[in-house]
Amino acid sequence: MRYTVKCNECHRDFVAETERYGTMKYRCPYCGNVLNCRFDAPKPFRTQARSVVPLTGKSVYDEEKLRTLPEVSCRLVSSLSEEQLSEKRNKLAEASQRAINVSKQAGETLKNATESTSEFVNKSSTQIRRFQDKYADGDLWIFFGFSFAFLLSVVIGLLVCAEVVKLLSEGQSWLFRNYIEFRNSF
Repeated sequence: MRYTVKCNECHRDFVAETERYGTMKYRCPYCGNVLNCRFDAPKPFRTQARSVVPLTGKSVYDEEKLRTLPEVSCRLVSSLSEEQLSEKRNKLAEASQRAINVSKQAGETLKNATESTSEFVNKSSTQIRRFQDKYADGDLWIFFGFSFAFLLSVVIGLLVCAEVVKLLSEGQSWLFRNYIEFRNSF
C-alpha cells in the first residue's frame, strides 16, 4: 500500500510504502526528519445503493504525480537478538542489586537514627522526671518553660520570615528596575 505523507517539519509530501498496519517510522527525504506514522486497518464499509447512476465520464488516476514524489521505505524497529536481550537482563539485574544495597544501607541508617533518638528521649525524659521529683511544682515549671520556648520560637520565626519577605521584595524591585532599564536601552 502506498500513502502520501506530509512532513511536519518541512511540510513537503513524499510517498510511504508499507504492507503492514500500525505505527511506522519514516525519514523525510527532504529534511531528514523522522516521522511516526500510524496506519490503521480500514474499517469495513457497507452501504445499500438506492439507485444506480451511470458514469458519464472517466476519472483518470494521476500516476504522474505519484512518480514525481520521492519514495521511501519503511523501517520497523527490529526485535533484540538473544545476546542483546541477555545483556539488558544482566544490566537490569545489576541495577536491582545496587538498589537493594542502597535500601539496606538506608535501613541501617534509619535504624541507627531511631536508636540514637530513643536514647536522647530517654535521657531527656529521665532529666524531666528528676526535675519533677525534686520540685513540688515541677510540672507547672515545665509547662511554662515549654510554653515560653514555643512563643519565643514563633516570634523569632515570624521576624525571620518578615526579613526574608523584605529581602525578596527589594530584590524583585531591583530586578524589575534593571529589566526596565535594559529593555528601554534598545
